[in-house]
Amino acid sequence: MHDLVDTLNLRPMIERAGRFESNNFESIYSRLAANSRHDEMRKEVERKVAEYFSALELPEETTTYDRILLSLRPGDAVFTFNWDPFLFDAYARNFGTVGLPGIFFLHGNVRIGRCVRHGEQWGRRYTTCPTCGEVFRNVPLLYPVENKNYSNDPYVSDSWNNARFFLREALVLTIFGYSAPGSDAAAVELLRLAWMERSERKMEHVEIIDIAPEEDLHERWKAFTPTHHFHARRSFDDSWMARWPRRSREAVFIPMSMGIPCPDFPLSSTSDLVELRTQVRGIAEWEAGTNQKTS
Repeated sequence: MHDLVDTLNLRPMIERAGRFESNNFESIYSRLAANSRHDEMRKEVERKVAEYFSALELPEETTTYDRILLSLRPGDAVFTFNWDPFLFDAYARNFGTVGLPGIFFLHGNVRIGRCVRHGEQWGRRYTTCPTCGEVFRNVPLLYPVENKNYSNDPYVSDSWNNARFFLREALVLTIFGYSAPGSDAAAVELLRLAWMERSERKMEHVEIIDIAPEEDLHERWKAFTPTHHFHARRSFDDSWMARWPRRSREAVFIPMSMGIPCPDFPLSSTSDLVELRTQVRGIAEWEAGTNQKTS
């Protein structure tokens, strides 16, 4: 958030609002939001943020977003704080290949809107609600640091409810590149309470994908790992998702419960998205055949 002010060329505009002691975008936005005389400037900042992130596009070749989604199953879920459209766009272009995990945007997203009459209905911006035909209304992106109220918008509130549910039920929690900034302290605490709600997590595992030093990551996330089932990964390729695509839960549970190691069958590193889909489709078809034999 420290370079967003300059990336969006906001500095000349916000300097007219007075002196800011911080370069942090969220702190500056909170200052603007706290004073009604800056309403027009705040709206202009919101417009520029939405325009910038809306214009971003995925390349045609395989991205990490594609690999994450294709390596997971419908019983899994991906939660993101990112405004950028990459997760949504990767989901849209891979939809129908295999069953995909649920995706949820905890801070809203530039690609999505929701129905004001049917809060559970959401989808791509400017499309219509399948229940009533109303055009989806944009989901808010920006929240003042001092008052990140996630209950005001129905979609965001529902996403947080889903986060609590999935975290409460999860065997494995993977945190990818999220630094848990101070501005999200309340949000991180909500996630921790959900994760710890059912038990002391003596069996469950937390996996962190981040390039920060391992000791820093352990300190940052120690509240989530009271029994030290903590695994630091330097890249996605080292993660359970990449080493055992669509089988990461089994890859954790079987060695832990039966003492039988799971041989790796890693996700392809190909840049050809069609090739990657072919591999994943084969895994899904094998799974479907196995389920039919055992049912």
